[in-house]
Amino acid sequence: MNEDEYQEAVAYNTAQLAAGAITPSHVTSMTAAWQETHALEVDGKCGPTTRASIVLVTDEVANPRPPGLPGFEFHDRRKYAAQAHGPGGVWPVTSRPLSQVTGVCLHQTACVLGERPERYDTVGAHIAITRLGKVIWLHSFDRKVMHGNGWNNGTVGIEIDGLYAGVEGDPSTVWDDPSTPVHEKGLTLLPSTITAVRDTIRWIYTQVPGLKVLVAHRQSSGSRRNDPGSAIWKGCALPMHAELGLTDGGVGFKLDNGYPIPEAWDPRCVGIKY
Repeated sequence: MNEDEYQEAVAYNTAQLAAGAITPSHVTSMTAAWQETHALEVDGKCGPTTRASIVLVTDEVANPRPPGLPGFEFHDRRKYAAQAHGPGGVWPVTSRPLSQVTGVCLHQTACVLGERPERYDTVGAHIAITRLGKVIWLHSFDRKVMHGNGWNNGTVGIEIDGLYAGVEGDPSTVWDDPSTPVHEKGLTLLPSTITAVRDTIRWIYTQVPGLKVLVAHRQSSGSRRNDPGSAIWKGCALPMHAELGLTDGGVGFKLDNGYPIPEAWDPRCVGIKY
């Protein structure tokens, strides 16, 4: 968009119209020109659809999206995100040196939060990714968020929306929500999600100089056996290990009471059961 188009868009701002910054005679011709340029119905009236188009474009100009950001939509929610998590906010978000960050930890939400970015403001992670591939930035990478047990200190946590089987195709490995009367069914991982996750890991790699590892929450928690699940691991983690030279610690690696990556997730891990 050039400067003339920007000024034309700003002229449609409701406040300027109310203040008489432009006259009604200008509005009809300018509106029709805008509608024609942006493939809208050309009626010369600045109705809701036309105004929404103008607001969107002016916002993009006033707040340009930096190049290289992942997702088909990228939402920076850092100023809205909760600064404490857990029961009663017992786990505050605190500062840490970026030099301490060496990896990325993948999670599944084990539910469906949906596509509204604001719905993720209370999620305990650095980034959330929706099923359609929206990327929601919740906390800067120099912030410590309690997302992954033993991975908290040194990783960036990514929550991937959806409930997925620990082993794809095995319904018994889908987490069962005890608050519901039926056993939940696992979802199919969408290509849009896979693309957004991979692009997000690539982006983090450019932002964190010491990034070396890409791990699963499962590896550090005895209660997160299916986290993030075989579909996410095979579709997102294994390709990024190969492309970026990242590691999950090696065959059999885990922290504390966590589970190592099983053979069902990675064929290298021969004999390691889910």
